[in-house]
Amino acid sequence: MSKLTDPAWWKAAVLRAVYTAIAIAVPYIAAAQFAFVPWLMAASAATVGAILSFATSLFGLPEYEGVDLPWWLAALERVAKTFGQSLAAGLTGAVLLSDVDWPVVLQAALGAAFISLLRLVLATLPADPTRAPKITPERTEDGTWADIPKAEPDLGALVRDHQESMFS
Repeated sequence: MSKLTDPAWWKAAVLRAVYTAIAIAVPYIAAAQFAFVPWLMAASAATVGAILSFATSLFGLPEYEGVDLPWWLAALERVAKTFGQSLAAGLTGAVLLSDVDWPVVLQAALGAAFISLLRLVLATLPADPTRAPKITPERTEDGTWADIPKAEPDLGALVRDHQESMFS
């Protein structure tokens, strides 16, 4: 089945486009509080950013394709894409490069990249931090150290085992 006819792909692409549009719009809206930044510029940048997000989604969506990248690499890729999309979106309406308000556009692109990173960090936090797996470093067979998640012991099973051993 083509990804363009798959509802799961559309859901992932729309979510990513909405997240990108929000990440791009927020720095422009914040800049509007301190400098004269037209609301049309913020809306235009967010719309172009969402369109660019759809375009990059055509080349691949890790969450749709089941690609399991290391967290830092997935974060770096997402943040770089958001920065580029925001930078390109900030160039809309300019005929010459000298027409671009570079301080606002670069600040907005960096802000959008930061918001994208913050959203990734928040999305990967455990729902219940008290139930997060304990990570302890252990030496591997090749002599290097690796973080190995340790499962919490099943206290109910320990109590049952202890009771069985007491009464047997």
